[in-house]
Amino acid sequence: MNEISAKQEKVLAAMAAHVLEHGLTTASLRPLAKAASTSDRMLIYHFGDKDGVIGALLGYLAAGFVSGLDMAIPAERFATKGALLAAVVAVMRSPMAAGYARVWLDIVAASARREIAYAQTGGAIIEGFVAWVTVRLPDGEQNPDRAARTLLTVLEGTLVMDAVGHGDAADAAIAWFSGDGGQ
Repeated sequence: MNEISAKQEKVLAAMAAHVLEHGLTTASLRPLAKAASTSDRMLIYHFGDKDGVIGALLGYLAAGFVSGLDMAIPAERFATKGALLAAVVAVMRSPMAAGYARVWLDIVAASARREIAYAQTGGAIIEGFVAWVTVRLPDGEQNPDRAARTLLTVLEGTLVMDAVGHGDAADAAIAWFSGDGGQ
């Protein structure tokens, strides 16, 4: 994310709190401006246009999530990919991450509707998360990029299955990934 002013930081923090509580379905300019105690015109002034507001907000949320994830899971190599997946899933299922998980699913849905600001930011978030996972993979991983993307795919499936009430199926996939099938 680009360098932001103190005013932009304050506005982004307020909008992020709103979105983490209510999701992105209310992420039009007026509700975001109201949450930030400003006007939609001031949001445009600070961030350029609606896509700029959304991009800055999503980048801010992603940075906040990564910060929390880094605190929960230090940048150390795990013994197995399954252990790394289990650690990340535990964080994603925690109350700290609940709002972020909802927002991520909103980003995915908006991307599926071909909303460019969401798709671009979502893609950047995925690439950042692949890098985050890669430095935590076991030593000697022959194809770290593929392993990180596979782990991320299982994690994404877990989020979806949890959201629709099929956490047991997600748990079975995690167990499969953690066994020989996940290697």
